[in-house]
Amino acid sequence: MALAGGTAGAIFIWVFWVFFERQFRVAVEFQADWGHTLVIPFIAGWFVWLNRDRILAAPLRPSVTGVVLTAIGLVWFAASAFGPVLLRHHNLMGMGVGVTLFGIALALCGWRAMRWLWFPLLYLIVFGQTVSDRFLEIVTFQLQGVATVGAEVGLTLFGYDVAREGHTIDVYHEGRAIPLNVAEACSGMRMLVAFLALGVAMAYRGLDTVWQRIVLVLMAVPTAIFVNILRVMTLAVLSTLDSEFAAGDFHSMVGLLWLLPAFFIYLGIMWVLKLLVIDEGDGDQNPASDLPVRFSGRVVSVFVASVLVLVVGKVGLTWGAEVLQVHMRTEPVDLRRSLSLVPSAVGSWRSIADQTLDAAVVEELGTTQYISRVYIDEEDRKRPPLQLHLAYYTDQIDAVPHVPDRCGLAGGMVGRTPEPTNRLLADFGSSWTLDPAESLDGAPYPLTTTYDTIASEDVVVRMPVGDPAVRHMEFLQPKSPDTRIHAGYFFVVNGRWRPSPTGVKMVAFRGSEPKAYYCKVQIMAAGDARYDEQAFMEQIGEFLDLMLPEIMRSLPDWSVESTTTSSGVEAS
Repeated sequence: MALAGGTAGAIFIWVFWVFFERQFRVAVEFQADWGHTLVIPFIAGWFVWLNRDRILAAPLRPSVTGVVLTAIGLVWFAASAFGPVLLRHHNLMGMGVGVTLFGIALALCGWRAMRWLWFPLLYLIVFGQTVSDRFLEIVTFQLQGVATVGAEVGLTLFGYDVAREGHTIDVYHEGRAIPLNVAEACSGMRMLVAFLALGVAMAYRGLDTVWQRIVLVLMAVPTAIFVNILRVMTLAVLSTLDSEFAAGDFHSMVGLLWLLPAFFIYLGIMWVLKLLVIDEGDGDQNPASDLPVRFSGRVVSVFVASVLVLVVGKVGLTWGAEVLQVHMRTEPVDLRRSLSLVPSAVGSWRSIADQTLDAAVVEELGTTQYISRVYIDEEDRKRPPLQLHLAYYTDQIDAVPHVPDRCGLAGGMVGRTPEPTNRLLADFGSSWTLDPAESLDGAPYPLTTTYDTIASEDVVVRMPVGDPAVRHMEFLQPKSPDTRIHAGYFFVVNGRWRPSPTGVKMVAFRGSEPKAYYCKVQIMAAGDARYDEQAFMEQIGEFLDLMLPEIMRSLPDWSVESTTTSSGVEAS
């Protein structure tokens, strides 16, 4: 039995190695958010061990239905791997892995054993995988709002003078305003996911009735939200002593410290629920015994059929990837040079400030490869300064780009335009030439030249392929309603120009290319009532005409990267 189970498990991991490798890598790299997923398999195994006497009380009867379910899971996984780009999703692949796992368990153990195996398996599938940004962003944004409002109310009750704008709280102390940004890291999402996993585990083993278990699991949500509000309040109070207390490692430490009282609050809720029901005895808590594993029915044939389905599935996935030219895993692409080497002066534009984001905002941004600078036109200082923000991402299939549409509103601004719109930069790139040798999607790369101050020579730069469209939205700040705030952004995605976050997903992670990257190019500016959309677009068009070639010198040359693997071998 041990040998058969080990063989089936090894083949199962081999079939879905791409999924497990990505899952493990994310859990290790983002331990604060998803480190608990590394523990979930052991908890699920413990659930199985606790029920081993019930499972082994009668001979296991392998089921052919499980073989069919295994095949369905493999088809599901293949559809999410090879289907339309919108289906290329880590959690949809995870559902295919989960259905396959259920099928193997049913095939080898039978329907009777699944009475006790279904819950540990479901627990493993639901809580044992990371949840993608695309699924989390809606809930996270709402939780940020709840934490901000709750902290504002709590601080007011304790006598603090506070004001709230979006997801930012201003604490007025000794004649100065101390801002506290309730970023995604403060939304409480990581605490909520961990508490749901904890709540389900405690309910399963600590409570007897169904209604008690449901109530305890549901109470994980308000408990996590309440404790997170207390955490934000703590950071706000500490920031009045030193603003550094609300940022960096100390910010994370405060979150960890609040997990302990949160756990005891949850234990208290469970204790109250247990008091509401009188325990009439030990029930089925019998002492464990070492029962042998017994089978009845055609165990060998079902086992062989399950293994064959897995092996055929693996062969089919490999063959399908080659025929459809789909890469199951995209490789990261390094920058050619650091973004910090983007020049601080181009033409008449000069940088007057480099902005460093605190640790919480960097965590929300999702990358450490960024720059934020403010440029002014020295030939006409009456023109509004431009705030340039670049952020580089690679090998993040489900990452959601942070854009002003959402972040501006979270920062307390109000949209003057109801929705962002794509606007073409008039006459942009009119001086560019076309690459006679290299093309992308059937279109030649645009070429331009820029002056290298270090080498003291002109260098040729490949520009992104596509229409030069910028996604524009206008905001106002409630404190200064006469000021017009404009935001424009676009993405350079695998050598292509795309104006919207949807374009990032449709291009960078469609699976037809072995590597993937994207860079967000965002510009914001604020002016008086005469500073309308046309004036903003003309200004950034002039600025980007000089700056974009310098940005492209830092980004990967896609004409080279798209034809080589990470080992330097030319791709077919």
